Amino acid sequence: MMGKKAKQKFESTGINEMGTIKKMIYSIVSKENATDILIMGDCLFYTIQYIIANIYTLLTRQSFLSVKANIFLAAINFLILFLVFFAIKSMITHDFTKKSKLVDHKVKSYILSQAYGKEFYTIKTNDGAKVVEKDKVEVVHAEVATDDKRKIGTTKIKYFELEIPDGLPEDQLYAFKEIIKHNKNTSMLVVTKYVKDEAKD
Repeated sequence: MMGKKAKQKFESTGINEMGTIKKMIYSIVSKENATDILIMGDCLFYTIQYIIANIYTLLTRQSFLSVKANIFLAAINFLILFLVFFAIKSMITHDFTKKSKLVDHKVKSYILSQAYGKEFYTIKTNDGAKVVEKDKVEVVHAEVATDDKRKIGTTKIKYFELEIPDGLPEDQLYAFKEIIKHNKNTSMLVVTKYVKDEAKD
């Protein structure tokens, strides 16, 4: 049986290796030509497989790979590339979900303005002003019935946004910002208007 210290060392090594692989993946993803790098890597892998397979068949059968075998080899590599993209996206999404958090801010006022051909919300919160593209904000209007005379006719506004924690590695931070950048409605503006509860009259 594996001793306790040996087992701990083995698990520690596995964790360190996984951390190294993650760092390498984030390093690739942070490059502007990340997709090209992955495709080129898969093409190189396919080329190596193609050469080895042809050498093997040439030595054993005195012929090159058949057309069907080449198509099958290419299909396998396309599948591998798809699975790699899927695994990377799933890993980054999982890390983003785990590390980001939803924070809310009390809103004093907000306006919709236009600049450089785009529409923006300027939202004044208790934590300072925030300028956000219109497409990134989902605005929700709600009416809440109340019998509290102090609240009737008043409006409460809250702004919710996903916040990325400080201290992340540069490559991971880049990947997380890209998620927010390329997704719509990553924040929400909730306008709650309090109305008289007619049911209690």
